[in-house]
Parts: sequence; structure tokens; C-alpha cells
Amino acid sequence: MAKQTGYIKAIGTVDGDTNFYYDQLWGYLVRMLPGVDSKRFWNDPAFEGSRRSAERFGTGNIMSSIIYRFVPTKKRHTHLFAMLRTIAIFCLKQGIDKAAVFNAIYAFLEEQERISLTREQFTLLLSSFGEELEARLKEAKQKKEKKPQNKLDIKVEAPLTEEDTEFLQLYMDDYDWKIRFEGDFPPDYQVPLFLLKHAA
Repeated sequence: MAKQTGYIKAIGTVDGDTNFYYDQLWGYLVRMLPGVDSKRFWNDPAFEGSRRSAERFGTGNIMSSIIYRFVPTKKRHTHLFAMLRTIAIFCLKQGIDKAAVFNAIYAFLEEQERISLTREQFTLLLSSFGEELEARLKEAKQKKEKKPQNKLDIKVEAPLTEEDTEFLQLYMDDYDWKIRFEGDFPPDYQVPLFLLKHAA
């Protein structure tokens, strides 16, 4: 984390990992965003365990939501869905097949007297639950590739030098940026014309 100095300040993210921001205590700062990008997460063997865990979480979440629909509104409580998800994830981690996981979720709700389905209705719907799960899992995998964010809001507090003007004119084409002038400027100061299309 470094302090932005000078009379040009920015807020936004460029090149996917360089973040310019404002902190009320420290003022204008810049930092490199931490973490692993999604491409590395999904392909690097070092993250195999994390990928399996993420997949279990996603699958458990969907399975819980499919059954949770049959819990009457008056019988729901704040932590019920989280409890169902925990049961599903635990079962998946043990290698239990998906039909048995649905059964475990149903059995828990039946024991708590919180589900509107009878055992016969549940058995009839079980195959459709499996189909819905597969469809929703496929849907989740068709993610759009994220484009790196390249947006900046630039604040200028003093007249631009020739070097600043040249930089903004020649090296900012890859970014979506807006500029605003705030501060004391000489009455005869003229904003370079090319900046008008970026005026905030």
C-alpha cells in the first residue's frame, strides 16, 4: 500500500490487480490486489483440494435449495438453510451418492417436522431433483470469463504539465477513464481539448 502523491489522484482498478482508492484516514492510496486469479485456481494442481471443496460447497448449496423450497415459510428460521447445506456438504465429503444426500436432507427436515412433502411425494420427486441439480451445475460452469477492470476516475488539483498531458493523450487508450478538475486554477488555464470527452 502506497500513498498517492502529487496533484493527480485516481480511484479505480487497472490491469486487473492495481487498485487506486481513497481511505478516509490515510487519503489517496494505491495497492496491488492480493490473491490468486481464477484461471490459476481452476488449473493449478496446488489448488486441487480447494477446487474439490468449492465444488462440494456449490453442489451442497444447490441440493439444499432444491429441498428448501418445500419448507413452508412459517416453519423456516434463520439458520435452517445453513444447517441443510452443512448436512449436504458433510455427506458429499464422505463420498455419499447424491440420492442419499437428498434423503439425508429430507430425513432431517422430516424429523424436525418442517417439510410439506410426504415420504411418498419425496420418493416420486427424487429423480427430478437429480435432474435439476445436474442442470443447475452445468449452468454454473458456463461462467463468462472476467475481463480485467480498467476503470479510473482521475482528479486533477492543479494545471497539467506538458508531460502529464502527453501521457494522458498517448498511454491511456486501454482504460475507461473520466477526469475532473478540482482546485484553484489560473483564470487563463485551458483544459486540453482531447480531455473534454473524458470529463466527468
